[in-house]
Amino acid sequence: MRLFALTFLIGLVLLPTRAFSGTPLAEQSLIRDAEIEDVLKSYITPIFNAAKLDPKSLHLYVIYSKDVNAMAMGGGKIGVFTGLILRATSALQIIGVLAHETAHLVGHHTVKGGEAYEQALLQHLLGTLGGIVAGTVLKNPELGQAILMGSEDIAMRGLLKFSRTQEGSADQGATRFLDSLQWSSRGLLEFLEMLHKDDFLIARDLDPYLITHPPTPERSDFLRNHVSKSLYAKAPLPEPFEENFKRIKTKIGAFTESLPKTLSRFKPTDNSLFARYARAIAYSQASQETEALEELDSLLTDYPKDAFFWDLKGQILFESGKIQEAIAAYEKAISFRPEIPLLRLNLAHALLESGNEKFLEKIYTELLRVRMEEPDNPFTYHLLAIYYGKTGKTGLAALSLAEMSLEIGNLPQAEKQAKRALHLLKGDEVNRQHATRVLEEVEKLKEKESSWLGGFSPTSTLEPHSWWNIQSGKPHPDEGMCESCGRPERLLQIP
Repeated sequence: MRLFALTFLIGLVLLPTRAFSGTPLAEQSLIRDAEIEDVLKSYITPIFNAAKLDPKSLHLYVIYSKDVNAMAMGGGKIGVFTGLILRATSALQIIGVLAHETAHLVGHHTVKGGEAYEQALLQHLLGTLGGIVAGTVLKNPELGQAILMGSEDIAMRGLLKFSRTQEGSADQGATRFLDSLQWSSRGLLEFLEMLHKDDFLIARDLDPYLITHPPTPERSDFLRNHVSKSLYAKAPLPEPFEENFKRIKTKIGAFTESLPKTLSRFKPTDNSLFARYARAIAYSQASQETEALEELDSLLTDYPKDAFFWDLKGQILFESGKIQEAIAAYEKAISFRPEIPLLRLNLAHALLESGNEKFLEKIYTELLRVRMEEPDNPFTYHLLAIYYGKTGKTGLAALSLAEMSLEIGNLPQAEKQAKRALHLLKGDEVNRQHATRVLEEVEKLKEKESSWLGGFSPTSTLEPHSWWNIQSGKPHPDEGMCESCGRPERLLQIP
């Protein structure tokens, strides 16, 4: 995945590809967690197959945000906000939303003016993996402000709003995909009705999902009618789906809530899997390593082949500075789920941190495998750069830093490191060609950046049409009149 560039601060150390750690996350940060991604992919892969999409084309982004939202973007990209997972009450509701977003992909639906925002948001998210704050050194500070406003404010300004026609089409596609899987569409109906009812009852602003995916009587009528007639309205989901949903919801809640709040929800007398999992996470977040490991070890006694419990144990030990024990835990996790790249990346990180040269060959093997399976993960290139530095291969270290910088949108650094690699890799034509391709990609992205940044001029006012290029005075055929001010709605024009 290559996106347009923003200019970021240089030289900050990349954070590990870990969903949560002791450092509080900022709103709209990209999180990477093997378990959360694995569960969501287990839901969406069958849906992609039903939609005749290649599951390998999926780029799933889990975004830490209190906002209740999800988004479909070009190129097989789907973003899921943690707020949506916490608000949902069942796996069926999450599956309904994912089927709806998949239908947007199949229909090649684009939100009004959303392409530029999508690219900006994704580049910002990749930057958060690197511990880099978007908007710090932007060529266009207003754009940085727009990215960081949050999905609700962006949505309120009309940037992420699908048309009514597109929403109806996506609902139809979602029900078709789910029917072909013999799964119920009831979850999508329940989720929309729940959000609409809750927002009405507590008399507050709509959740971003209701703004970006506007509910209409026609949508509700269609879904209600479909569920009433569907042969699969009450069909059960595959057995592990519901329990896995509860696990990731518990996990996100425990990582984001305070220890007292988690302990009030999951009493010490509660010996369920979910309660012990929540307490283990909450104790680890509060730096109470002994208590965290006690809870986790009790889980591993009952579920000794659970890769994600071993992964969490590895994280706790790693963050406590017990690197050798962390390595053993990560190796256990991989032994049970060897196909998950993030588990291997966590192991490679721990092996590097050990400083033991006997692990260098294994580090290299693991990182190459991860790079092959996840070629757009900037943290992989960061670790490769460290590996090459330790082994005296400075040219390849520079090339890895160029790749990392390209992935997080730091074009000046990508260009600098690629040129440095060309200088250091004399006689290595294969990797020199690779460095040349990085430079070519940098130039393409510079051109793309300049071609649309000049036309994107967000303003801090709340005027609904302040970002819109007024053209003919006629409403957009898929929309009509703006509900905020009664004026015709028109498309934002981005060169």
